[in-house]
Amino acid sequence: MTAPQNPSFPTLTTRTTLMIAGADQQVRLDVTNALTAAAAVFATIGAVRMVLTDPAVVRALVAVLRRPATDGVTVVLPEQFLLRPERFTAGEHVVTVHWSTVPPSKITPGGAFDEQRRRHIHWVDVEAGPLVFRFFDRAGHRAFVAELARTAAVARSVLLPADDKALARGGGR
Repeated sequence: MTAPQNPSFPTLTTRTTLMIAGADQQVRLDVTNALTAAAAVFATIGAVRMVLTDPAVVRALVAVLRRPATDGVTVVLPEQFLLRPERFTAGEHVVTVHWSTVPPSKITPGGAFDEQRRRHIHWVDVEAGPLVFRFFDRAGHRAFVAELARTAAVARSVLLPADDKALARGGGR
């Protein structure tokens, strides 16, 4: 008789792109089990839900998303850009990402000719783990990073640092 097999899932199952433009960026925050070892912050952005359990990871994610502006990459973007909202499904969670470690990241400027608008469109992609944050304008980048910084402030106030979680779970040094 063979031992029962536990299913094994790959750590990276998809690559999802969030298209971000405009100053009206909103991240919905939900918290569960605050100040316990099981604490989590759920940050919902459109069709993507991010599960955050370590304040250091949230800070690192914010730092990654700030890099395009500090590196000067966003200068190619217009101040404002309009994305057509009918292109996106509302109120449906397509993917959930659990940020348990700081993701590898990469910044890539991009662009293409848009036949409908009859002009060249520029964007900046920030790849962070399974998510690609695609910024089409500087206003959207500023507003989105500000929302993620707010998320980091909430995480700092309700999540235990990794060392404190180990102690709370009975681990320790």
